[in-house]
Amino acid sequence: MRGIRYIVLSAALLLSLSGCRRMLWVYTDEYRQVELLTDWSLCEERPGGMTAWFMADDRSGTSRRLTTAEVDRTMLNLPRGKFTGVVVDWSPDEYGGQEFVGMSVPDEALVRVREADPQPAADEDLYGAKSVPVGMGVRRMAGSDRYIVSSVPEPMCADTLKNVRIVTGAEGDLIPWTQKDTYGQTLILQTLESQPRPITWRLRILVYVRGINYMKSVRGSIAGLSEGNRLAELRHSEDPCLHALNQWETRNAMSEVGTIATTIYTFGLPEDAGTKASEALPALRMNLQFLLRDNKTVLNYHYDLGSDVVTIYEDQMVVRIDIPIDYPCPDLPYVDGDGEAGFDAVVTPWEDGGNADIRF
Repeated sequence: MRGIRYIVLSAALLLSLSGCRRMLWVYTDEYRQVELLTDWSLCEERPGGMTAWFMADDRSGTSRRLTTAEVDRTMLNLPRGKFTGVVVDWSPDEYGGQEFVGMSVPDEALVRVREADPQPAADEDLYGAKSVPVGMGVRRMAGSDRYIVSSVPEPMCADTLKNVRIVTGAEGDLIPWTQKDTYGQTLILQTLESQPRPITWRLRILVYVRGINYMKSVRGSIAGLSEGNRLAELRHSEDPCLHALNQWETRNAMSEVGTIATTIYTFGLPEDAGTKASEALPALRMNLQFLLRDNKTVLNYHYDLGSDVVTIYEDQMVVRIDIPIDYPCPDLPYVDGDGEAGFDAVVTPWEDGGNADIRF
């Protein structure tokens, strides 16, 4: 009897399972119901590629990313819902100086400068304790008193699309297999428009130097510029960074008074959600290190910069720093050239080589 009962129960179970079929689903990748039209007229040039992210406003982490060479008109597959869109020129992999993080949640979406690789050799005046004001918030190397030196960002354009509501398509990535032949007929074309604009600024520096004819070379750094851009609002991030300034142009190098100048791309001045870059008070420290022509004397200058020497041209996206001749500009003393005997009609005092730290 037990054997018969077991056979009957097994047969009943098989009959019940045979009436249940597993639901089959298919992806909607091939269906593109959203048209994205992009106008690049505000940028310096039309790029050869672009990337678009769409992040769900409900912070669920639902997001879509498309990198394409179709920079004027491209088709997207987006699920139903409310999204924030970010459009940038080129592909993230083509930017060596910056990286994209938090690109699945709108208020975390950020493009920021990468750490310079390799980091420069340790130097207290350019990258250490003297290079950054106390409390500025520039990131340090783990277990070190040295500050992290950031790469210089490359020129970049971006646009943000707010309150994008997709009203057609599936709720997610999948639809039932039984609907695959009719799903396309239920879609309604939606059109989105984007107009990216530049989000990187230029920093231009001009410094008058007395005794420039005694200079062999100059290096520098600047602390306090923004680390990146918060893409959902297209505003400079509130976090400061430290940039190296090593490419200088020298003018009137054989004269008693000349100038040094440099220009780099930056993300501008830090700001919070309620402050524009033009309203932000400059909080910058510029550090200059001169090696004199004797190849051994090093002079360091540290400038805490204010509005008297910093000018913000928001319409041009330029931060300008000018250290004029009547300001406490660098004043380099006479030294003999490397290998020169130094027997002149005027006897100059004997000086030991080394560092001279001059702060303003």
